[in-house]
Amino acid sequence: MGNGLFGSGFLRLEAAAGAREKMQTVHAGNIVNADTPNFKADTRTFADFLAAKQVEGGLAVTNASHMNSVSSGNLKKSVSTVRRMDKNSVDIQQEMASLAENQMMHDLNLRLLKGRISGLANVIKEGGR
Repeated sequence: MGNGLFGSGFLRLEAAAGAREKMQTVHAGNIVNADTPNFKADTRTFADFLAAKQVEGGLAVTNASHMNSVSSGNLKKSVSTVRRMDKNSVDIQQEMASLAENQMMHDLNLRLLKGRISGLANVIKEGGR
């Protein structure tokens, strides 16, 4: 895969932003269903979604110890085994903390993307002189 205008670093940041967005959906879904009897919390991780996004985007994992690649078709919902009396497995405090952490990481990811785009804009502006 060629580097193109943005390069693989930009594509990795884009994949990470998409994976963070999917994690927000997972945490929000768990929080919304915190009081639903028999609801099993979705315990997929950022690493699961990032690996799937990298496969979708044609980005290879550079080191096998960094992350296990999975095809997006094989990404399965895993469920928590912790149970309450109503057989709901959502830990609302953990979900709220994870949601906040994921939001901060998503914001950081977007700042990095914005910095890359600003750098390209500066190069284009300077090249036009």
